[in-house]
Amino acid sequence: MEIAIDLGKRKSYVVMEDNGRLVKEGYVETTKDRFSTFFGDVDNPKIIVEASSTTNWIANVFEGCDITVAHPAKVRLIAQSVKKTDKIDAHTIMDLYKKDYLPKLYLPSKGVKDARDMCRDRSLIVRQRVAIINKIKYHAFCLGIEIKGHGIRKKVLRRLKEEQQLEFLIGQLEATDTTINRCNQKIADFVGKGETLVSYYARLINTIPGFGPYGSLVIASEIGDINRFPDEFRLFSFAGVVPRIYQSGDKEWKGHITKGDTFLKAVLLQCAHTHIRCVKSSAVTYWHEDNKDRIGKKKTKVGSMKRLLRIIYWMLKRDEEYHDR
Repeated sequence: MEIAIDLGKRKSYVVMEDNGRLVKEGYVETTKDRFSTFFGDVDNPKIIVEASSTTNWIANVFEGCDITVAHPAKVRLIAQSVKKTDKIDAHTIMDLYKKDYLPKLYLPSKGVKDARDMCRDRSLIVRQRVAIINKIKYHAFCLGIEIKGHGIRKKVLRRLKEEQQLEFLIGQLEATDTTINRCNQKIADFVGKGETLVSYYARLINTIPGFGPYGSLVIASEIGDINRFPDEFRLFSFAGVVPRIYQSGDKEWKGHITKGDTFLKAVLLQCAHTHIRCVKSSAVTYWHEDNKDRIGKKKTKVGSMKRLLRIIYWMLKRDEEYHDR
């Protein structure tokens, strides 16, 4: 039984077919009970949905079922229509699925989603902490207190606590520090003791010098199942460390790197920088030092990221820890 759903936050349009024969269709409230009632006694349904903010919800509700997620931008590109309704969208998704023209997205497992949420929640709190520190520095500057560097030293923090104007911001800073420490501990426990595939991947990645539990888990969770990448170049494209290529006639030129997974790219850049700074004898560091003056710092950073990502790809493929050369 194939079930195509045009998901909405309050109500969804559902089309049910059995071997190409329409069984039932109509609007359903977007709740677990309403969906179960509408589906009836259907064994092993194949659910087809378009990616949206409710995709994770439907994946949790029907965990264990065969769920296909369509790429929303590419579906619109293939099936553009002036007349656009929920009913038409649901039938379009069903028709593209039956003809094997549906552009599919990777649906991560629950373990991967939990790891991603854990890392992205920490990233959000860190960004909030940076905003608080910048606000404190601004007020301190207005009060004639100089703060050097990115953070705030304990000695300076004790001095700032004496200022009543900064009492609320100092309290917020201490609260975020406590929350970040709890997140770090939770991530370390997940990487060290977790029994999921993504935690095992993170343990392997963590053997690379310069990678901590957080960076390792970010990269492992964003990659998901390594077998979905048939070669390392697909992983490079996914991460956004390959240049845009423009070609016309006999001429070809390369532009800036693609967008890719921006969260993965940012953390990979930080880990590459730490690896190069701390490990002077690795092949990545040698390549970086040999090329930074010849091709420039920015291109050298991207090249270093790509080489580290190649190492990670083959570590996960071959199920082995890091070893240089």
